[in-house]
Amino acid sequence: MCFLFVFVFFWLIHRSIFHLLSHAPNVCIAFIQFPKEDGPYRNQNETIELALNLNLDPRKPGQAVRGALSLPNGTGKQVNVVVFTSDEGGDTIQAAKDAGASHAGGASLIESIQNGDIPVNFDRALATPDMMPQLSKIARILGPRGLMPNAKLDTIQPAAKMADAVKAQAAGMLQYRTDKNGIVHAGVGRGNFSEEELAENIREFMTAIQEAKPESYGKGKKKSGGPGKGKSAGAKKDAKYYLKAYLTSTQGKGSVNIDIRTLDPTSTHFMGVAPA
Repeated sequence: MCFLFVFVFFWLIHRSIFHLLSHAPNVCIAFIQFPKEDGPYRNQNETIELALNLNLDPRKPGQAVRGALSLPNGTGKQVNVVVFTSDEGGDTIQAAKDAGASHAGGASLIESIQNGDIPVNFDRALATPDMMPQLSKIARILGPRGLMPNAKLDTIQPAAKMADAVKAQAAGMLQYRTDKNGIVHAGVGRGNFSEEELAENIREFMTAIQEAKPESYGKGKKKSGGPGKGKSAGAKKDAKYYLKAYLTSTQGKGSVNIDIRTLDPTSTHFMGVAPA
């Protein structure tokens, strides 16, 4: 009888949290804070992920949105950083290590990775501009893992700014990009974040997505027949940029659909509660 009471009690709390999530994004922290010390359910500091479906077709020119930003409260994830800089730049190498880089070096570091002496278990790779030609030797190793330094992701930095760049990356700088379906997946926080911290991160992320909005966008629709069958029609001028948004967590049972009006920076309901 006691077990049944406890089960019903937690089930009611779980259902109420899902109800709250379906109305406003700024209460999504409740989804993660659902009791995790009283049982095996949610027994870790989970990642909160926002999946944003944009009206973009990355196959079309200019519609592949990609970038990086520092969230006000970080991502809550410890990031392992490697820095590629000239072996002759001893000061830069030491500064990068002091800032938190696990490895820093030039040709010798590249050779160690190429030979397998240093495992590719790092999360981010930074490089000074002069090192980019040399990185072609391990492009097949870094590329498929999404580790190749890229100016759009702020992972190519001059030597003078490398230490600050390492600190920003190690603190959990968020990288984002549209997948082949025009969806952006972003880890916007962790389970131990407060509601305010999570809301600030989501606000910053959505503002960045709005600023990255292409001048021309739209997935278009397939033509049903006639000349050019199979090609996509152009998007309408009044096409929506934001289509759908879902919130999930590491151990979450499924995802929660968020009212897109509460995530659109151009909406009067941004980060608020939209009317039914």
